[in-house]
Amino acid sequence: MITFVAHVPVKAGSEESFEAAMAEMAARVHEHEPGAIYYEFAKSIDDPGVYLVIEVYADEDAFKAHWKTDFIRPSIAKTRPLMNGAPHIKQYVSPGTQPAGPPERD
Repeated sequence: MITFVAHVPVKAGSEESFEAAMAEMAARVHEHEPGAIYYEFAKSIDDPGVYLVIEVYADEDAFKAHWKTDFIRPSIAKTRPLMNGAPHIKQYVSPGTQPAGPPERD
């Protein structure tokens, strides 16, 4: 499995819009991506302007398929202006699994 953990800083006053966009994205991933084992987000209790996004994919093919969906880019377009800086993203892999390469972007 390939796991991505992102800490996403969100602009003050944009939390509700960010949560709505992420909830929509998570629902689409759950419905349309069988290779996405887990896709959820949560708000920090220590720093309410920071969200945690966890994405778990069965393998690199599932991760790459995520980036080819018709809803990923519109979701990024919605959430990026709500962020207060770049997300801090780390990748983790199950033992014996190779890391995923960068997604193919248009």
